[in-house]
Amino acid sequence: MTAISLGMPAVPPPPLAPRRVSRQIMVGSVPVGGGAPVSVQSMTTTLTSDVNATLQQIA
Repeated sequence: MTAISLGMPAVPPPPLAPRRVSRQIMVGSVPVGGGAPVSVQSMTTTLTSDVNATLQQIA
């Protein structure tokens, strides 16, 4: 398999604006908003923590 260059930056850019305060709701068993960590739903078969492998699979 040939790797595809994705042009990923070495360091994530700073946020464009501060996040606004929101209330937390539950979507099924997943908390959303209110300081909950960002949730990602994926249809890839790689671990989403392995960013390069996931992006290669998407590409």
